[in-house]
Amino acid sequence: MHRCLQHKAPRYLVDCCTSVAEVPGRRHLRFANRQQLLVPRYRRSALGPRAFSVAGPRAWNALPDVLQDPTRSSDSFRSTLKTFLFAEH
Repeated sequence: MHRCLQHKAPRYLVDCCTSVAEVPGRRHLRFANRQQLLVPRYRRSALGPRAFSVAGPRAWNALPDVLQDPTRSSDSFRSTLKTFLFAEH
């Protein structure tokens, strides 16, 4: 997701990432300023919640605000992500 937000991923993956701040009806919400991504609705199917367009934004939104800064370098993001994940377990 970090690479998608930096436009360093393939175009079909970048298109799956929509910021909440870009959606006209949600632009004024409190979490629109927190780099949250829009999690699209899906129909009841076995693949719906596991699709990249749903699972990616959901995982990104679960990260702390420190990690959700898309302007961070990839190395800094990876290092901080590893620290965050290993501190949990």
